Amino acid sequence: MRSNPFLMILTIAAGILVFSPCATLAADYGFKLVTNQNALEAELDLNVDVSDSLLIAGISGLYDNDDYKLLSVKAMVSDEVLLEGLTAGLGLKGIWGEAEKRHFDADVLNAGFACYVGYDLSKSGLNKVPVTLSAGFFMSPEPLSFEDTEELIEITAEGTWKVLEQAAIVVGYRYIEIDFEPRPKSQKCDSAGYLGLKFFF
Repeated sequence: MRSNPFLMILTIAAGILVFSPCATLAADYGFKLVTNQNALEAELDLNVDVSDSLLIAGISGLYDNDDYKLLSVKAMVSDEVLLEGLTAGLGLKGIWGEAEKRHFDADVLNAGFACYVGYDLSKSGLNKVPVTLSAGFFMSPEPLSFEDTEELIEITAEGTWKVLEQAAIVVGYRYIEIDFEPRPKSQKCDSAGYLGLKFFF
């Protein structure tokens, strides 16, 4: 029986979330709540300054009109690259939950590799524009797919407009594709935009 890397990622993320505020490290929390006509997502993340890098841990939940119920955890390292305001991050992410529709019901359990890139316009020549643009990619190949899944891919794109010092408006897009084990082999895709708020503490 294969070990469960989702639990490993959950342990790492939980350790960062719990113990970093107790250490002598600069840490910032963010809470995001976004929605569309069918789905609702909530995310809590923690950014910790470590040397010249940023350590990121987060946990999120996605409910999509009974089609998806997914819990995600992530642990990533981020740094500024190439030019001021441009950041890139690499790390691990785990997704656990279920997908169902009509007579289709499957368990989802995936771990894999995550990356993202973001650009803060306020640090560019547009220093009066408090907008950050970002994109993320997650892939869980077959060796890291468990339960009823064979592969999972998630792509996100997001724009954040910081209207207040501790609050921002979020506009984004998400694409999820899950391949399930043959019975017969099936695939489930979801593509949607969303809108919401993010708070900084």
